[in-house]
Amino acid sequence: MRRLVASFVLIGSFASQSVALQSPAAGAPRPAARACPLLTREVVTQVTPYDKAAFDLVMQVPPQEDSVGSGAACTYGGITMQVDPFAPAVFEKQRTKEWVPIADVGDTAYFFDRRGQWAELYVRAGERVLTIQMAVPTGRTAASVQPNVVALARAILAKLK
Repeated sequence: MRRLVASFVLIGSFASQSVALQSPAAGAPRPAARACPLLTREVVTQVTPYDKAAFDLVMQVPPQEDSVGSGAACTYGGITMQVDPFAPAVFEKQRTKEWVPIADVGDTAYFFDRRGQWAELYVRAGERVLTIQMAVPTGRTAASVQPNVVALARAILAKLK
């Protein structure tokens, strides 16, 4: 619960500085994306860093979707994912050198280790923003979970096209 609250505080700090995302063609606000229909059981099963027993346990909690900023967040299976929570420029202004660039994911992607508790990835693809926080299982490191987070981002981006 503490991790979830911390994630939403982080997102809220970005979202509070964000302006509404605009559709480049029409100049009208983009309809908010829903996150949980993208973060399906099938996708979570493919990218989970958990062993079977731990995975079965975390999957007992149903997905929960919330509005966040100008988009939506879904928490499911040890993952919190946000779709369009803030404008791309907001993150670019606040990004620090601790965020590690990741090649070949969206237009821009950065990975961050949140004190060994979360493996976090920020992705910008066009005007879309995707953030993923994946819980790091006991005995693992955020770096060891990075391939799982990247695989999830690629799967979600394919669905957003």
